[in-house]
Amino acid sequence: MIRGMHYMCWHERDWNYHPSMPTKRLQNIQDIVDMRGNLLLWSCMGSAAIGLPYLDMEINGKIQPRDRLYGYVNDGEFARECAQRDIKAFAVIWKSQLWEFPAEFSEDESELLSLNKLRGVGKRGWVGIRELSTDRYPKIFPSIRKFFPNGLRDSDGNLIEDFLEAFKVKTLDGRDVKSSWLMVPGHEHVCYTPCGNNPAYMEYLYKEIEMMIDGGAAGILVDEYDTQLHAVNNGGCFCKDCMRGFREWLKTYCAAECSELDLDTFDYGEYLRERGYIDEDLKADQGERRLSVPFMKQFIAYQANGGERNVRDIAAYAKRYARERHGIENFPVTANLFNCLPLGASVRKYCDLICGETSDVKLRQDGFSRFGAAFMGGKGGSFIEDPSQHIFDMVQDIRAGKTDQYVLFILEALAHGFNTSIPYGAWLMNFRQDTIYPPFELESKLGPWLMKHDALFAGDLEANVALVYDQRYALETHLFQNGVNDPNKNGGFTNFFYHAQQLCEAHVLFNVIYVDADEPLTRQRLQGYHTVVMPDCCMLSEPEREVLHHFAQAGGRLAAVGRVHRALYPYRFAYTKYQELVEWIEQKALPVRVKGRQRYLSVSLKQTEKGHALHLLNYDVNNQSRMVNTNPKIEMELSFTPQTCKVHAFPDDRHTEAVLCENRLTVYSLGVFAVIELN
Repeated sequence: MIRGMHYMCWHERDWNYHPSMPTKRLQNIQDIVDMRGNLLLWSCMGSAAIGLPYLDMEINGKIQPRDRLYGYVNDGEFARECAQRDIKAFAVIWKSQLWEFPAEFSEDESELLSLNKLRGVGKRGWVGIRELSTDRYPKIFPSIRKFFPNGLRDSDGNLIEDFLEAFKVKTLDGRDVKSSWLMVPGHEHVCYTPCGNNPAYMEYLYKEIEMMIDGGAAGILVDEYDTQLHAVNNGGCFCKDCMRGFREWLKTYCAAECSELDLDTFDYGEYLRERGYIDEDLKADQGERRLSVPFMKQFIAYQANGGERNVRDIAAYAKRYARERHGIENFPVTANLFNCLPLGASVRKYCDLICGETSDVKLRQDGFSRFGAAFMGGKGGSFIEDPSQHIFDMVQDIRAGKTDQYVLFILEALAHGFNTSIPYGAWLMNFRQDTIYPPFELESKLGPWLMKHDALFAGDLEANVALVYDQRYALETHLFQNGVNDPNKNGGFTNFFYHAQQLCEAHVLFNVIYVDADEPLTRQRLQGYHTVVMPDCCMLSEPEREVLHHFAQAGGRLAAVGRVHRALYPYRFAYTKYQELVEWIEQKALPVRVKGRQRYLSVSLKQTEKGHALHLLNYDVNNQSRMVNTNPKIEMELSFTPQTCKVHAFPDDRHTEAVLCENRLTVYSLGVFAVIELN
């Protein structure tokens, strides 16, 4: 079992300062061991966004004797200590970040007196990508020539003097774009957005990768892989490399639409300026008006595609360097695929693990977990949490010794085939001057318990109802309709997620069939299902629609809801009330039927070597006690007849029992979570 940890180690009651995480201690590593963590995400070696000389000191810098007394280690030592314990510490590339921090120095600039948090001492200055690329402080930091002995050149072969100026996004009006979600309120520091289409910036990232691998990182996580989309939503990048790349994109994909253009010389920036357009016309908040700008839809598609290209090239470079320099085969690379948004579909094939962030977190989101399991596509991985009101409430509960909602947060995902990380100093997006740590005593029990019962969580999800996810239309919605400004709402593709959650709350077990260009819908993928529900599946290909017709002709049942392709009109579900759709689904046999009204119950069924594992979660949280109310009795009918049943509950202070009578199962006194082993 992968036990991921959102391992940023930010300090409690302080802000989360990107991009350099706090120095680790040996006790931090012991905590990982005690919780049975084995995959550390966002954990170390991230400071190249300040400068490679800073990163070099982060990886290899000397630790003072006073700090050694408390077990402090540099990032290289940290990675090696983790490796000795079979813990994979992933370094992080902050792809959307070019930082500048205020600083204070001694008069001769031989000593750094403060950085980011100023003390009002010495002389003022700045430390960041600009200063460290120009050797501004040679008495404090290594020279940039240590990393680029012959300098770094742009795509025209010119020597770059200032990396900040060379790398950052350049809008139509020449304005800077900031990665503002990373900047702390009331601070002077600035985070600029770089251009991922800039070959010189990619060369910079390759050198960063070399340093990470040399430093002992067990893998690399590319954060903010979709930097270009962030840029284009804020006006777009019109640097020379973007203009060249866009020309080639138009030649390859849109030549018929551009017959009036000379695509050998076309400069999109000049084209727009000549027609009077400015940055404000190009921002995502303009909605449909932005898409009326000539070639803007093509420009958005080109920029969005840049994320896939960047991850592909980074993964290839990292694997080649690790193999050739260190003899490491299959060095793992992953990317932050965020909320499983459709833009990440094309990136998954370059990722050895599927990782991301779950946003808009609520007490119950088992529907999203089942979708996430499909998005992961059989690969391992783990997703961290983004802050929400529920997360803030959970932090308060943990500090008050109330851990039921935390148990639900971790186990809900595992029960439904997904994976949620332990938040160990996890970030709060600087909405709060604080961070999240887990309840240590509980996690030191939960980790070993999960490893002991690994086989009950590892199997495939069992269902004979399928819910189709049309990635192509989801991407169209995200990029060009209502989803681009609201990624927390699953990119605007809300109808699918509404049905996923409603089916879960009706206890209808289903599997998500994720359909995109790399994984088309085939007859084989529909085998084993008697009912297929299709929310907003209006961009399926003709061969895929033929697969559905064949499924229906063979006796399968189809329900097309929401937006429907004309060819699927015969399968439109005419009822306006959702309950009628559920009743229609329930006309056929289901693996598990829950009797009566169990509104706070979530059910999942997994295959095991010996039979089945039935997972039950109880969301009945008491608002006063902040603990889960015990569910006295749950009656279920199974489509199979087990010979034995055995209860494994967590936490173990509640006395859940199960009684089996042929194919009827009754569970008594369900606490927060139990898995019933049915053999």
